[in-house]
Order: sequence, then C-alpha cells, then structure tokens
Amino acid sequence: MQKIFSKSLSRSLDPKGRLMLPPEYREGLCAASENGAFWLTAFYGRLVAYLPEDWGAVTTQLCRIALPSPRLAHFKTKVMGLAQELIPDAQGRVRIPQALIREADLKKDVMLVGMFNKFEIWDQSRFDALSIEDVSAELAASGLDISL
Repeated sequence: MQKIFSKSLSRSLDPKGRLMLPPEYREGLCAASENGAFWLTAFYGRLVAYLPEDWGAVTTQLCRIALPSPRLAHFKTKVMGLAQELIPDAQGRVRIPQALIREADLKKDVMLVGMFNKFEIWDQSRFDALSIEDVSAELAASGLDISL
C-alpha cells in the first residue's frame, strides 16, 4: 500500500468552497498523476479522495454487483453519482462541488485525514465528535492483531 497521505491537518474552505491542499498532499497527487487529479466522493458523512487508479478499482468492483438490493443500489448510485474528478489549480486549491459539500455537511472548518493511499475530508465539528470505542472484537474477527 502506498503511503502518500499520512498527515491530518485542519483547513478552512473559502467562501467559494475551495480547499487549499497541503503541499505534501499536492506532491503525492502530482506523483500519482501528471496534473494532480484525484476523484472525490462521499461515504458515511465524509468525503473520500482517491487516486485515479484506485478510483478505477472501486468503480470496477461496484460495477460487478449484478443484482443489488435496493439499499445497495442506492449506495452505489449515491457514491458514483456524487463522484467528481478534481484537479488542483496553480495555488493548490480545489473547488469542492456543492453536492459534495451538502452530502458531507461541510461548514467552513474541515479536517483532512491522511489514510495512506487516500484521504478523507470531514467537517471539523463532526470529526471532533467522533469517539474511539473498543473495537478489539471486530479487529480480531477481521484477522487483525493490533496492540491497543
């Protein structure tokens, strides 16, 4: 797994919905694609940014679902329907589409969370409200043995 995005940083959206990407994120994006392009979509109250190659893998897997349940079909429709390819401008800013801002309920202050080969964008207050619960049983059921 590529370790491109490892830092988590607080940022602010400007009045036009633009987000200034941190230099290390821009460097990682430019190393992965010529113009720094990435795909942004929404999952479970946050935005998730994928490198183009990884987004291709996600869409390939979603398209393999032959007869999804209505619930899964709605998930697929929303995730793929909201997805946008974004390219940072010369200053390293991206304009987040209004549909994605609404879906993730982003206000002015946001948190970028590095997740190795992708990154997430959370509304700062929603990120702050996350709690860390005991997930040791779920980790073990997934075959992971992480010392917490």
